[in-house]
Amino acid sequence: MNLWSDKHQIAHRLLGVILLTIPTFSVGAAEWKPQRPIELVVPVQGGASMDHAARALQQIWQERKMLNVPVTVVNKPGAGQSLAAIYLHQAAGDPHRVLLVGSTLLTNHIMGRSKLKHSDFTVLGQLFTEYMAVSVRTESPIKSGADLVSRMKLAPAALSVAVGSARGTTSHFALAMPLKRAGGDIKLMRTVVFPSGPESITNVLGGHVDVVAGTLGAADPHWRAGRLRILAVTSPKRLSGALSEIPTWREQGIDVAVSNWRFLIAPPGLSEEQVAFWDDLFRRTNALPEWKKIVEKYQWVDDYVPSRDGRKYLEQEHAEQQEILAEIGLAK
Repeated sequence: MNLWSDKHQIAHRLLGVILLTIPTFSVGAAEWKPQRPIELVVPVQGGASMDHAARALQQIWQERKMLNVPVTVVNKPGAGQSLAAIYLHQAAGDPHRVLLVGSTLLTNHIMGRSKLKHSDFTVLGQLFTEYMAVSVRTESPIKSGADLVSRMKLAPAALSVAVGSARGTTSHFALAMPLKRAGGDIKLMRTVVFPSGPESITNVLGGHVDVVAGTLGAADPHWRAGRLRILAVTSPKRLSGALSEIPTWREQGIDVAVSNWRFLIAPPGLSEEQVAFWDDLFRRTNALPEWKKIVEKYQWVDDYVPSRDGRKYLEQEHAEQQEILAEIGLAK
């Protein structure tokens, strides 16, 4: 008996089994590719922060030929961003439709505005987050965030506050939370909701509303042009560059920090292979210099979260948002 030969044959057979088994999974995970055009859905009007992000992704994916099919940006504003979620949910099992979402995915459900929650979708991942800014026209007599909160604490309804899309968003939190922390009655806060952040800024610049709370990226160009005075940013510490001269809420004696994450989600029922495709696309996109420049341009924060961590991330966010909305009296 040739023991070496027997052992060699056994080892050879085992190696064959291993080689047949491993590639089957690896190839399968990368097999799926889009079969028709991709719909990148945005829950707000054109010109808003999420619309900028979607169109930047569309351009990068097509110029880099990262997808084998066209990409269309579809704006579905309405119902406090719930309309887009309904539109996505109707396409169960379709990996060709994805939605860029923010905190309203959670808060609309917590406040009873929508029956849909994050677990009703396939979570794909996060590419960035952003901070909020509270601003007034440069002609306003209000000089700081502390000054604003002091005035609103005495008379919460004396000043009108513009926010984009809906109540209970991070734009709303950007001022409601500081006022709450200072002991003001946020239920009396005169909040005016506009379809998008840019529209809320336009109305403040036009003198129709006193204060605007919205994304820093939307406020920044007007601040640089001298049209807006940013009273406070919701970051935990001062930002870099020119924005370093703007104080945080914490620096003004109010312990509040608010960030607005941006996740991409898909309809329910996607396969592991389809999720793996999107996961790989987002990972590669996040590493591109073009994407880094977009993040810098709009004062976003590079905060990539892969799909495997996405659901847990949103579970934690749901618990935090539930607590905040209960604190400001909006949770059902």
